[in-house]
Amino acid sequence: MNFDLLIFLFFYKFSIISILGYGFLFQKITNIQKKEFCLGYSGLLGIFFLTVISYTSNFFLPHNLIHNSIIFITGFLIFTYYFSKNYILKKDIKIFALIFLFLFLSFLVFKAHDDFPYYHFPYIYYLTENSSYIGIGNFNHGFRTPSSLFYLNSLFYLPIISYNLFHIGSLVYFGFTIYLLLIKILNCLNKNEIDYLYYYNLLALIFIVVFFYRLSEHGTDRSALILVFIIISEILRIFNKVKISNYDISILSVLYALTISLKAFYFLYLLILIPLIFFIYSKFNIKNIFKIFSKNIVVYFSIFLLFLVLFNNFLNTGCLIYPLEISCYTNFEWSIKKNEINRMILHYENWSKAGMTPNFTVSNPEIYVKDLNWVSNWFKTYFLFKVSDFIFGILLLLFVATIIFYSKQKKTFKWPKEIHLLYFVIIILVLEWFLNHPALRYGGYSIIAITLILPFSFYLNKNKLSLKHVRKKTLIILLIAFSIFIYRNIDRLYKENQKYEYNVFKRPYYELNDVHFRVDKELDNLIRIHIQCLEDKKYCDSSKNYKVKKIFGKYVFMINK
Repeated sequence: MNFDLLIFLFFYKFSIISILGYGFLFQKITNIQKKEFCLGYSGLLGIFFLTVISYTSNFFLPHNLIHNSIIFITGFLIFTYYFSKNYILKKDIKIFALIFLFLFLSFLVFKAHDDFPYYHFPYIYYLTENSSYIGIGNFNHGFRTPSSLFYLNSLFYLPIISYNLFHIGSLVYFGFTIYLLLIKILNCLNKNEIDYLYYYNLLALIFIVVFFYRLSEHGTDRSALILVFIIISEILRIFNKVKISNYDISILSVLYALTISLKAFYFLYLLILIPLIFFIYSKFNIKNIFKIFSKNIVVYFSIFLLFLVLFNNFLNTGCLIYPLEISCYTNFEWSIKKNEINRMILHYENWSKAGMTPNFTVSNPEIYVKDLNWVSNWFKTYFLFKVSDFIFGILLLLFVATIIFYSKQKKTFKWPKEIHLLYFVIIILVLEWFLNHPALRYGGYSIIAITLILPFSFYLNKNKLSLKHVRKKTLIILLIAFSIFIYRNIDRLYKENQKYEYNVFKRPYYELNDVHFRVDKELDNLIRIHIQCLEDKKYCDSSKNYKVKKIFGKYVFMINK
């Protein structure tokens, strides 16, 4: 009998438990109130804490088997301690376990994301083999924009399972968010608080389960997109409160820090806080809020994580946010040069505006991306095949929700003023997306979906339904959503078996070959040549594309001019 599937399931289960353990520990360290306790947020706090640990430790140590085994076992022991103290309700752990059992279907993949062999896996593997180098952005433009997801995944290089958990980061973001939204929905049902926020959380949950069912398509983008739904949910929840708590500030700080660490351009989504700031200013004593904010330990952890991300980007490329030219310092030896930065800015913009595909590139990208020259081609080659299908899918979801929650009896309800401002900011973000980077993966999935889901939540809230009917209808639509998720993943596994002979019972791991390890081999070769050159000048070769030196014990990689 082949035990690979059981081994895979074992490490899957205990990795999630270990992350939860760090979440509990972080809650204890930062004194986040237990009354607001939820395993979903404990999981996200665990991700946050482990990401901080990963960035910090990698400055000094590679994330090898010894380092990671200590991290893994410690997290499990912390979880066991809190479980023995009845910190976790048994009913919560049952729902939690059931959700992650379903999600294991999506975790079984043969062909990972297209960028996985190109730079996702190589960067994670680099972290397991080395402590931080300087200038590695010179090797591969994917190495210039590393995601915090890589740093989280690098902690799951473990004995026996080896490199086969390097996609667990996307799964835990996916799973903890699904659980979190589900608990928000159940709590509203238990308290009979059926309002627009209830419907928003329900529609957001269904959207995530149905549209993001395929883990191999998550890459580094969709985890951040998923968190944007939670950020909006939290802001809507605060709009309904009579008092801003330490917990509210803590959760928003963590959510924003994680989102920006996953994709740096989500700094722009700080605009969503403007309506919240106006709301706080108009409803509360701003001095008291500032005192809570300034004394909140989680805020400082969040700032520290963002500092680590920016500093790491600087060590890789000379830029705090690559390829944002204003954030780049091109006078360091390892820095990406200005002409290369400008070339990549054009490359990214051209790609996002459909001027570049794997099989086609416009002849004059500089002219193509200017003004609205690109709109016609983008509409024909991208909007009509991807964006339109995506919008149609959301409209179908909303249509089904309309049928299920329909009621002849209506109640009157007006949008609160703060919601108008929030929606205005969301529209601005949609316009910014369209004008600058109109690819769905660059924020489009979440911001377009929220633009449709938020007003529709108010529409559903007008239906006058009894709690009994809301419970029944919610159960129906959730069963439909999770059935679609299960069916789609089973169908995907069947097709992968037909195409790649991928048999989860024989070998459940994703495909690995020499391509995944090519960058590390090149790094090792350059270091070897550098050491030989120091010992004997005859081994020095000025014709090589790269050169190496050592500063303060760190290898520095530079383009050989």
